[in-house]
Amino acid sequence: MNLNSDKTHRSMVKMLTITLVFFMTVFGLLANSYHPRSRQRFQFNKFYLAYAMLWTIAFSTVYGRQIYKEYSQGQINLKDATTLYSYMNITVAVINYVTQMMISHHVAKMMSRVPFFQTLKTLRLDSRSLYTSVSLALIKTMAFPLTLEVAFFLQQRRTHPEISLIWTLYRLFPLVISNLLNNCYFGAMVVVKEMLKALNRQLEAQQQEVNLLQREDQLKLTTAYYRMQRFCSLADELDKLASRYKVIYFHAGKYLTPMALSMILSLICHLLGITVGFYSIYYSIADALIAGKAFDGLGTLINSVFLTISLSEITMLTHLCNNLLVATKRSVLLLQEIDLRHADCRYRQSVHAFTLLVAVTKFKIKPLGLYELDMQLISNVFSAVASFVLILVQADLSQRFRMH
Repeated sequence: MNLNSDKTHRSMVKMLTITLVFFMTVFGLLANSYHPRSRQRFQFNKFYLAYAMLWTIAFSTVYGRQIYKEYSQGQINLKDATTLYSYMNITVAVINYVTQMMISHHVAKMMSRVPFFQTLKTLRLDSRSLYTSVSLALIKTMAFPLTLEVAFFLQQRRTHPEISLIWTLYRLFPLVISNLLNNCYFGAMVVVKEMLKALNRQLEAQQQEVNLLQREDQLKLTTAYYRMQRFCSLADELDKLASRYKVIYFHAGKYLTPMALSMILSLICHLLGITVGFYSIYYSIADALIAGKAFDGLGTLINSVFLTISLSEITMLTHLCNNLLVATKRSVLLLQEIDLRHADCRYRQSVHAFTLLVAVTKFKIKPLGLYELDMQLISNVFSAVASFVLILVQADLSQRFRMH
């Protein structure tokens, strides 16, 4: 039963990985071909690079022309959260296209060296936890774009009912492209979190067995030779766990490198989007209460959708990164709770080596070395948003009362 469950988990993870690689290739964000039987599984491909260049040129031309046209006609309204959010994501998408082409060789080498499925085979993932994490990833990659599509549809029905519904997909596409790399990183870190949890479960089982072996009643029931033999076997298992932990830590950090710039730009987009979203809601209320205008309920609802999506994106990423940090700290606690009073010297060395590895590596998620992604990021975002909104509100109120 466990073997079938493990195969199901690996198949699901493999299917999700292939799907993400497929979409990145189709949309021109991955200029590497995949060769499953080759030692260098991902190889730089000039044809794919040319295809990515065509995508970059076409995307930049089409959406750049749209922004220029709206600017020349004076149609740009930066107080509208949907407009600002769209422009920022167009910019991020273009930067993603250019940077991914520039680091194509590095991405091919990095992805070929990751022993992802080999490590996954050695760990037993928890079904419930994995399905919950994958469901969150699907919400991020599928439910959020569908929600934004509904918001664009409402905006289109309100402002330009004569335009075809394809216009909403045209507006949604840059948001999908700009978040594709982040969704790939999010999906990879979801699996990394489950791998660390599985490793901790094996470590906890070993900690319980070791502590049981050294109880007074167990010392009387077992011989010194049996304990020495068992401790040697447990030391070998612990060395394997330490090796897997090192692989997970090393390659998780390497995987962040090609996604780091996109992640930072997206966080900036969400920060500005949240700020403008709150300010837009305030502006509608102020117009109704101070200027005596009709309250724009539909516009406020549309802005609230983009505001909620941005808040949810930051919250989900922060919680995922924090769960990774908690999982690594859990490894340290389990190693410290192992009783070594009557343990074999070989086992003591393995425990000390593993503890030193975890302590020295200090697992952190810090894109481009700018700031660490943990729970404090949420409070920092709210502090920044509150400061920005307060400045904007004060400026708007002073202008309103000056006009009166």
